[in-house]
Amino acid sequence: MKFEYTYTRLNVADYEACKQFYSQVLGFEIAFVDDNDRYVELTTGDTRITLFDRKNLKEFVGQKETLTYDRHYAGIALSFQVANLEEAIAHLQSNGITLVNQPWDFPDRGFISACFRDPDGNLIELQQLLLDTING
Repeated sequence: MKFEYTYTRLNVADYEACKQFYSQVLGFEIAFVDDNDRYVELTTGDTRITLFDRKNLKEFVGQKETLTYDRHYAGIALSFQVANLEEAIAHLQSNGITLVNQPWDFPDRGFISACFRDPDGNLIELQQLLLDTING
């Protein structure tokens, strides 16, 4: 049996704000959208993320399922590589996004990193590879 990973779906409370954030702030392309069911597929390179309005989950997973939610949940983090972390942070801040932490350096792993949250509270990490490690 082979399982092939296809995409990550975020079940969000604020569908419109998250759709705008991923498409306009992060620049993902909208590959498919169904605003009636409040579902959108977004792509960047080979990566696909889908957003689904959490209010529709009971229809999707059944009435017996319950969903607990904490805006500071960190069980899942989306990670994105950027060419320049400072520029990425400046872009986010110009769009009203606040960092969760100050950038930190992982020289033994070859990157610097910083985290923020999308409009729904999902944790997102940005990583910039360190050239010394790559060339090294």
